[in-house]
Amino acid sequence: MLRIFSAFCIYNEIELLPYQIDYLNKNGIEYYVFDNMSTDGSWEWLQKNNIPSKQFDSGGTFNINLNMKFILNKFHKIKPDWALATAPDTFYVHLGYKNLRETIEAVDGEGFNSIDSAFLQFEFKYTGLEKPGTDPRFTYMYYVLSPDPGCLFCKFDLSMHVRNTDPDQLWRADQKFYSNEDFACLHYAMRHDAKERKTAQYLRRRKAWDENLVHSKWGIHYENMVKADEFVFDKEKLTDVRKSKFWYPIKDSVENG
Repeated sequence: MLRIFSAFCIYNEIELLPYQIDYLNKNGIEYYVFDNMSTDGSWEWLQKNNIPSKQFDSGGTFNINLNMKFILNKFHKIKPDWALATAPDTFYVHLGYKNLRETIEAVDGEGFNSIDSAFLQFEFKYTGLEKPGTDPRFTYMYYVLSPDPGCLFCKFDLSMHVRNTDPDQLWRADQKFYSNEDFACLHYAMRHDAKERKTAQYLRRRKAWDENLVHSKWGIHYENMVKADEFVFDKEKLTDVRKSKFWYPIKDSVENG
């Protein structure tokens, strides 16, 4: 069995963190969580549930370079078969395979060492109806398709790195990409408290820009998002995922990963 390992950084993600850990457990994926001084109980939850984790202080900034340094160092220490740079608000489904593990094992068996960024990304939106406290896959039904999230899945290799132009993506020297639109990312970033959270995230990014910790204006979409002040969306202008071919795999993923 392949050793698949996920590492990710969080800041105030208590709402979805338990569901992400359950998702990884059901897939038989190992994980490590870096907590950037959360204030919402995320760190306490990690400790209470004996989740492999470490707390770090970035001085109130969102320093993607520091985040990826921690993640890459963990990958190079563990040396898993596959490394995943995921997030607590993202889940994945494939129409042809039972769960994420089965997808990665099939990709590996076909001789690929990376999963391409060409897959679909469903950006779920808050319409004023959704309530916290349940799995987001059963809570948020309305979405738009968005640009792909980049390469987040790589077969481990000592050449694994990130690039200055793509600081949140994984790269290796001899990338052989698997690309299939039957593989979809489910992204639950715009939830009921998005205005408060996205404003805080923008300010943390802006501080990193001002202190020259990251490339100038990396993550500029957060500034645009806050200025637009659109955090509650009209469901009539969105697409209902229950009408998508992905709906049954999404429901099944709650049980099987």
